[in-house]
Amino acid sequence: MAGQQIIIRGVTLEGKKFRPSDWAERLYHSAATYGPNGRPAFPPFLKVQMCEGMKCIVIDTRMEDHDPLLFDFLTGFGQDNELQMHDEEGNPVTDL
Repeated sequence: MAGQQIIIRGVTLEGKKFRPSDWAERLYHSAATYGPNGRPAFPPFLKVQMCEGMKCIVIDTRMEDHDPLLFDFLTGFGQDNELQMHDEEGNPVTDL
C-alpha cells in the first residue's frame, strides 16, 4: 500500500452524511481492549481526527502488520457502509 494512512470519512460514496453522528467515536471505542483495572487501551495505529470539518477515523497502515484482524474489521466497516476512504494525499483507497 502506497500511503501511510487510510482515512475513513463520515460520508458515503453517494455524498450522504453517515449516521449516527458519533460513529467515529463508537468505532474507535470498539477497537479498545480493557485491562484488569477496567481502563480502555486504544490501538496505537488508530485515531479519531477532524478532516475537512468532519470527524474521521485515521488508520496507520502499519496496523495491517501488527493487528491484521482489527485492520480488516475497520477497513471492512468502511467498505460495508460504503464510506469514502482515501490516503493522506487524497487518493481513493479501494484495493484492500
